[in-house]
Amino acid sequence: MNADLASSGFNWGAFFTILAIVIAAGVIAFVGDRVGHLVGRRRMTLFGLRPKYTSTIFAVGFGMLIALGVLVIALVLSISARQAVFSLNKLNDQIDALTRERDRFIQDPVVWSANQPLTQPVIVSSRSSDEDIERVLSLLFVDVANLYRNVPDVKPYPRNPLSPSVQSSIEVAASGIKALDPTSAIVVPVAGQNIFRGTAMSISFAVYKDTLIYRKGELMGSVVVGNGSQADLDQAALFRLGTIIKQNAQDHGMPYMIADNVATTEEESAASLTQLTSIGGPAVITAVAPADIYAEGPLETKIVVSPVSGR
Repeated sequence: MNADLASSGFNWGAFFTILAIVIAAGVIAFVGDRVGHLVGRRRMTLFGLRPKYTSTIFAVGFGMLIALGVLVIALVLSISARQAVFSLNKLNDQIDALTRERDRFIQDPVVWSANQPLTQPVIVSSRSSDEDIERVLSLLFVDVANLYRNVPDVKPYPRNPLSPSVQSSIEVAASGIKALDPTSAIVVPVAGQNIFRGTAMSISFAVYKDTLIYRKGELMGSVVVGNGSQADLDQAALFRLGTIIKQNAQDHGMPYMIADNVATTEEESAASLTQLTSIGGPAVITAVAPADIYAEGPLETKIVVSPVSGR
């Protein structure tokens, strides 16, 4: 049974607190009653009152003193008790403020999600000096801050957005780019966090290494079509191939915002569908690199349609 209570989240601390209060109340009532009887038997008087009223006053007063003593001990020993007695209004105000903030985040739409690109990628040479790289990043930051200065319901950066914290972040980014020498860097201005309506603008830099991800003629992805004469299956296969190409490019090091734009023309897609129809049976659609492709893009492909071997 104890294990069941523990697994259900039973609050033993609250249980023992309530039990202690009940016991203390019983003790106070008992002691107050005994004191009242004692005073009554001795027929003591207070302020000229009759003994029975005097005994009642003593019983009630003694009970109040005991309760006060218990409260003082609780305040001395328990931080929670002190907060409940002296800071309850402050705690309620904080709870109300947090509740309003939570409701605002739930109800208000996100203007930009964290890491969402704000502009096109920029290529920055790692062969430059640290100072030159910092200068390029600073100019880029100011340009992006000015570009998004008049967005409705979003608090812009100050006229000079290069605060000490921003400059420190730029120095860190510049050091990371310099460490890529001799390979250039792909710098993408992105939202530094989820930006809600009524909150401040936040700009950050996502940095990628501009490496060679595919050599000319290298496989970029492939799918198999069960029957090329069925147009709906052909369309679905081409869509699936596009998804595979994007994912493979990201796995090779291409930034996702560049990999999302596969450079396949409508004419090439139409020609692929025509080839599939002419095969009229199982076929494989293959995407190969038409030239050397770097992480900076564009993500170009060459589509090759072939019958499945063995037919």
